[in-house]
Amino acid sequence: MMSAMIGKALRVLVFAGMAMLVGMPLVTAEGADRLPRVGVLWLGLVEPWIKAFHEGLRENGYIDGKTVVIDVRTAGKNPELGPKLAAELIASDPDVIYAVPAVLVKDVIDAEKRAGKPIPIVMLGADPVAEGLVASAAHPGGNITGVGASFGPEDRMTKHLQLLKEMVPRMKRVACLIDATWEKTASSQAKAALDQAGPKIGVQVVLIRVEGVADLDRALSEVARKPVDAMIISTSPMSLAGRGRIIEFASKHRLPTAYWEEVFVYDGGLISYGVSIADRYHRAAGIVARILHGARPADIPLDYSTRFRLVVNQRTAQVLGIRVPEAVLIQADEVIK
Repeated sequence: MMSAMIGKALRVLVFAGMAMLVGMPLVTAEGADRLPRVGVLWLGLVEPWIKAFHEGLRENGYIDGKTVVIDVRTAGKNPELGPKLAAELIASDPDVIYAVPAVLVKDVIDAEKRAGKPIPIVMLGADPVAEGLVASAAHPGGNITGVGASFGPEDRMTKHLQLLKEMVPRMKRVACLIDATWEKTASSQAKAALDQAGPKIGVQVVLIRVEGVADLDRALSEVARKPVDAMIISTSPMSLAGRGRIIEFASKHRLPTAYWEEVFVYDGGLISYGVSIADRYHRAAGIVARILHGARPADIPLDYSTRFRLVVNQRTAQVLGIRVPEAVLIQADEVIK
């Protein structure tokens, strides 16, 4: 009996020593066989973003099924499933939850309150401080931290308009697809920015409201009926889910189109300007790893670092009969040839 107790004590000491060496949070010997659990609630839809998150965890020693269990709930084209999926995730009792975008973060917060389980949350969103999700960027407080944005949609949309004008000097009218079901504040800011920037460069912006993915074909048909010279696609799950149809439409109608994220250009779109979402997923994974190592969300400042990228698809430009100006190519972070 005594030798068994001594053996158990030695095992605890060995495990504790190993945990200290690798930076793992200290757990009891009885819990040593339990892998840490990361709950994930996202839209999915974009494989490179998902890959970037897994790579960020892997770089910190967390490999799904080996050193961590990653429990994913995917809303896909239906963010309204958020409350149900968030409740399922809370019930699985994860050690930390990664949620993106902000609308799904709020679903997780509500689910935690209903369940009475304050699980650490790492979020990716626009401005967690302005949205009232954290106390401050430097000292979030509570159980939420993550990656935010230090820019508004108006910055990106105005740049889209300028780039299209450089590439298509004859451009007079531009259609802009705005998802009316998504982030109404951001949509109104984008609209105001385009209304202000358009007259300055001699372009009329025609706003096309889209009521979610189901309304995309109707909206594209409306674009086809209007005498427009180019198109801008605003940020939303609708545009992500329907990017194949949008890119095909732009090619068929020979419409130069600017997108908000580089994945559109990798899939055959003409040009994108905005932050790399894959990079933000990667950085969010690093924060998840810090919490798994024992850090408290309240003590981890929000990551507001922003890297804008301009990506140009020369192959698509050739198909559209567009000569991309040298001034645009010089600005590009990546040119697909």
